[in-house]
Amino acid sequence: MTRRLTKTNLFTRLLVCLLGLSLCSKGFAGAFIFAGESNGVDMVAHPTSYTGQGGTLTVRICIAPNSANATAMEIPVQNNINIYNRLQPTTGNLVSGSNNNIPSGHIDFESVALHELGHCIGLAHANAASESSLSGNNQNYTRATDGSNNQFDLNAGADGVIGSSDDIRGDDVNLHWYRKSNNNPFTIDTTVDSSTYARDLSDLPTGHSFATNADRTVANYSGYPGTEAVMQQGTFFDEAQRTLSHDDVATLLYSASGKDEVAGNNDDYTIHLEYGGISNSNCDINLKFDNSQTGFAACYTSGSFLGSDHIRITSANIFFNTGYNWFFNTDTANQAVDTDNDGLSDATEAALGTDPNNADTDSDGLADGAGGIVPLAALPGGVDTDGDGFVDGEQDFGTEPLASNIGDVAPRGAPDSVLNAGDAVVLTRLVTRIITADVLETVLADLNNDNQINAADLLLLQQLLLATP
Repeated sequence: MTRRLTKTNLFTRLLVCLLGLSLCSKGFAGAFIFAGESNGVDMVAHPTSYTGQGGTLTVRICIAPNSANATAMEIPVQNNINIYNRLQPTTGNLVSGSNNNIPSGHIDFESVALHELGHCIGLAHANAASESSLSGNNQNYTRATDGSNNQFDLNAGADGVIGSSDDIRGDDVNLHWYRKSNNNPFTIDTTVDSSTYARDLSDLPTGHSFATNADRTVANYSGYPGTEAVMQQGTFFDEAQRTLSHDDVATLLYSASGKDEVAGNNDDYTIHLEYGGISNSNCDINLKFDNSQTGFAACYTSGSFLGSDHIRITSANIFFNTGYNWFFNTDTANQAVDTDNDGLSDATEAALGTDPNNADTDSDGLADGAGGIVPLAALPGGVDTDGDGFVDGEQDFGTEPLASNIGDVAPRGAPDSVLNAGDAVVLTRLVTRIITADVLETVLADLNNDNQINAADLLLLQQLLLATP
C-alpha cells in the first residue's frame, strides 16, 4: 500500500482483491477513506466539488481515450453511474453461475468498477481488508484501527461469525458508521445523519459489542442470503455485484448530510454522477487500463481538509490491469427512459416542460432533442418562423418559446426569457465550475449540443449577445 498524507494534501491508493485466489493486492461502507489514526477516526470524506455548500454535486466520470478496452467499458460505466444516481438499497445483490451473464473463469468489470467508483467518491472498505495486514477470513472483521496496543484484537464472539455484533475487539477503534437503532447494515433509516448513525460504540444497542459490517457470511447468518456491501473488499470469478447494499447507500447519505452531519439544511448535497464519455475533458474521475499503476484494480485519490473531521476529494483515478479475463457487460441497466425517442430523457423533458410522449412538442419540424430545443451548429433546411436568420431550434430568439430558452440561464432557478449579460455571468460560472449545472441548465447552457458545458458554449452566447438587438 502506498499512502502519503499531509494536513493540506492527502493521497491514498485503494484496491480490490480476489477472495480465495491468491491474487490479493494491498490497498484499502460504513467507512470513509482517509479515516484512521493519522487523520482522525471521525473523518468523513466527500466527493469532488463539495466545499461545504449544499445542492447538487456533479461528478464527471470519463474513460481515458488511450485506454485499452475503452469502448467495451462504456456500458458498464454508464450502468454504474445510473446505480449511484438512483441510490437504491438492495438485498440479494450477489449473483453467481448460471444466474448471471458472466462466462466461467471471468471477472465482471462492471462489479469491480462499481466498487472502485465508491472509493473515488469517498467510501472505504467496510471490512479490515488487505491493508490491515491480516490474513484469510480475519480480513472480514469490521474496519477499525489497531488501538493503543498496536495490534488488532480479534474474537468472533459467541456466534462465531466474524464481523457480527458480538465481536470482541479489545482496544481496537471502530471506523464503521452503523445504524444506532439496530446495528444492522442490511437495513437503512428514513433519515441518515448523526441522529441515527454513529461510529462511537457507546451508541450501540444493548447487548451489542461492536459494529456489524455487511459481509456475505454475516448476511447469511442474519437472514439476507446472497447479499454483501459493494464496499466489502473482495470479488470472485463468475460473480456479478451490480447494485448497492443498504450499507453503501447509508454511508453515502451520511456524507451527503454535509459538514454539520445533520440532514435537512443548507449544507446537504446530492451526488449526481455524469458520464463524460471517452474523453479527458473536465473529468473528475478517470478510468483506464494501465498495468503500470496496479496489479489488479485500484483507485488513487487525493484530497484536502474541509475542517477537522471532513475531507474533500480533489482528484481520483481508477486503473485496471489487462492481465485478467475481464467480462464487459453489454446489457444496459437503469438507463434513462426516452419514451418518444427524441434524444431527451423523460426526466429532462419534465424539467423543460416539453412533452415526453411527443418528439416534436412545438411542431417546428425538428425533434425536441435534435434541434427543437437543443441547438445544433448546422441544420439541414428547417423553418425560420419569424425570419430572424436562425432556423427554429438552432438559435431562435423570436417567437419560438422553446427554442428561445437556449442560453437563458439567469437568474438561476427563474430564467427571464431574455438574453443579457446576466446569462453570460451565470454561464461563465458554470464553465469555470464555480457552480454546478442543475437538470435544466445542462440543456439550456449547452449551446452547441455536445453534451458538455465549456468555453465553446460561452463563446456562442457572447456572439448571440452581440447579434441580439
